[in-house]
Amino acid sequence: MRNQQIVLFFFASLMAASGASAQTLDWQAVEKISPGTRILVKTQQQTYCLFQKASDEKLFCDFIRKSASPQERDSDLTFFRKDVRDVQITGQIDRDGSKDFLTMMAAVGGGGGWDSTNQSNAFAGVKVALLFPLSLDLQYDRIQGHSGFSTEGSAVIPLFRVPGFQPFSKKNFVRVYAEPGVGYRAGGAPFGGYSSAKVLALLWIPPRNGDWSPYIEFQRRFPFESPLQGDNRITIGVMVYSTYTEW
Repeated sequence: MRNQQIVLFFFASLMAASGASAQTLDWQAVEKISPGTRILVKTQQQTYCLFQKASDEKLFCDFIRKSASPQERDSDLTFFRKDVRDVQITGQIDRDGSKDFLTMMAAVGGGGGWDSTNQSNAFAGVKVALLFPLSLDLQYDRIQGHSGFSTEGSAVIPLFRVPGFQPFSKKNFVRVYAEPGVGYRAGGAPFGGYSSAKVLALLWIPPRNGDWSPYIEFQRRFPFESPLQGDNRITIGVMVYSTYTEW
C-alpha cells in the first residue's frame, strides 16, 4: 500500500511539473518581438493586437481596429506580465510597399508655368512606365506663343512619405519622388535637348486596387545650349500605379 502511494505521489508530482513547465512563458522571447508584429495575447481572454514593446512587468500593444472608419480611434493596450498566459505571433510587421519602385504607371495631366523671361506657358500630356525605375513623358505645350511637342525619360526614385509609415494603417498618405531626366522639345522657342529636375508628390489611397490617385509635379528644365534659359512648370493630374511587391 505504501509503495502504491509513493508511485501515485511520483506521477502526480511529475504531471504537475509538466503542467507548470507547459504554462511557463518565455518572457525574454516576448521582449524580442519586432514592433508592429501582429500577436495574440492570451489572458483570461484572447486579444489580437500589434506588438509595441515589453518591459519586465508589462506588455504594450496597439489594438487592431475592425474597420477603417476615421471615427474609430486607435487605442493602446497594456497587459501585466502576471496575467499573460501565452503570446503567439500571428503575422509579421507590415512592409512599407510605397518605398519600392513603381512597376506600372499611367498618368494624364496638364498645367502651366513660366520661363526665364517671365512669360507663361501651358502644356498637357501623358506619363507611362518605361522600365522601372524609368518613366516616359509625352507632352504638347505652348511656349512664348509657339506650339511644340516634347518627349522625356526620367528615373522615378522614392524619397519619403508624409505621414511616416505605420504598420497595418489604412490611412492615406503622400509619397514624394525625385525624377531626374533628359528630354527633347521640337518646335519654336529656345529649347531642343534639355535636362530636367522634377519632384512628384503622389497621394496613396490604400488599398489601391488600380484606382486613380491625384498627383502634383514640380519641374525645372535646363536647355543644353542655354541652361539659364529654361522654364519652371507645375503639373496636376491623376495616376494609376503599382509596385513590384503587388505582383
